[in-house]
Amino acid sequence: MRKESETILQGGLFAGLIGYLTIVLFFVLVNLAGGHSPFETAALLGAALFFGLEDPSQLVITPAAVLTFNMVHALVMLAVGFVASWLVAKSEKYPISHYAVLVALVFVGFHLFGAVYFFASPLMGSGAWLPIAVASIAAAITMGGYLLWLHPALRNQLRQIPMGEVPGTP
Repeated sequence: MRKESETILQGGLFAGLIGYLTIVLFFVLVNLAGGHSPFETAALLGAALFFGLEDPSQLVITPAAVLTFNMVHALVMLAVGFVASWLVAKSEKYPISHYAVLVALVFVGFHLFGAVYFFASPLMGSGAWLPIAVASIAAAITMGGYLLWLHPALRNQLRQIPMGEVPGTP
């Protein structure tokens, strides 16, 4: 396997897992701070997604609901991690693409947030956007931090080449 492919795959795997764990830990802490089970959010979303729960007051926390939701959540975050890792690797290789990669990552992040909010707001109430937004931003920061750590040449490029400038042009 080529070194670039290995870096992209490794970066995607770990970035996805870091993002997944960031969101899981955030919601565990939110649930515990609210006096609820640490598994309440995962059970709520899993029961709604896979078992037809429509009324959050009828929630029964079961391993099946928690595990099925967490499996889907982990797979989605791994997919996001692999896409982000590939985009970061291409940005490192082609510095002219820094801005396009930033726009693509923001676009994907915004639409993922919108999809999660659309799905979760009927169950979690009108205030669901705040914890979802905070968890999403925390995941983006931790994933981005890891990917920047993994790509030191990109860190140097970002310091030396301001966004929007094309290297080698007057």
